[in-house]
Amino acid sequence: MNTGNPGLTATILTTAITTAFAIVAGIVNHIMSGNRDRENQQKIASLKYTEQQLEELYGPLAFLIWEGRCTYTDLVKKFIEMRHQKQNNGDKDEKISPLQNQEEIKHKGDKIGPLQNQEEIELWIFWIEKDAFPRHEKIKKLLMTKTHLIEGEIMPESYRKFLDYHNSWKMEHLRWQEQQIKYSGKSKFDFPLQFETDILNTFTNLKLQQAKFLKSNHDLRKNSYIYAKIAKNLNLLNRQDARNAKKS
Repeated sequence: MNTGNPGLTATILTTAITTAFAIVAGIVNHIMSGNRDRENQQKIASLKYTEQQLEELYGPLAFLIWEGRCTYTDLVKKFIEMRHQKQNNGDKDEKISPLQNQEEIKHKGDKIGPLQNQEEIELWIFWIEKDAFPRHEKIKKLLMTKTHLIEGEIMPESYRKFLDYHNSWKMEHLRWQEQQIKYSGKSKFDFPLQFETDILNTFTNLKLQQAKFLKSNHDLRKNSYIYAKIAKNLNLLNRQDARNAKKS
């Protein structure tokens, strides 16, 4: 089209090119926005599930384990104190084999050793009934009621071993309480140290996933803001060119 006005022709061409570019940019932005929305929805769903795992299962389990480690360490220290005191008092009527130091506590794990007198038996029973069993019951309840939140496709073997360890011990203790059937005061099974390791490792991994999801979600919001700003600037430029064309 020959308007006889080179300036007007140039303005019309510029407007047409800008309009076409804005349309293409809009289409691309729409497609990218759809992809971003789907990706964002998937990440939000994953984040919510991870946070539910942390809030309802692995967070409580981790803190129960840390609490148990702390109270058991205090218990062992008390046994050491009692046995050293008897040694210092020169009590030779009872056989005493005290744990030597903190390193031995760490290596022995849950093995305090044979209970050597009535005072130790009473302390051990008090700890079982007031500390160990209540905490084990809380762990058992979490595993039973929050099974759908357990990480992985199957229940880890260490979880089952923990339940065997606790259930066996609890039953033996109840028989001793109600039927006066003697027992060692401990579970027939060794405490599964791998259970604590599995729980704490899973807790740590889920916290890392949560942090990664949150950072990714922040980046998505930042990119969406940039894309929206580009589209807005293109729209303003297109309107300005249209006004210039009318003036010409």
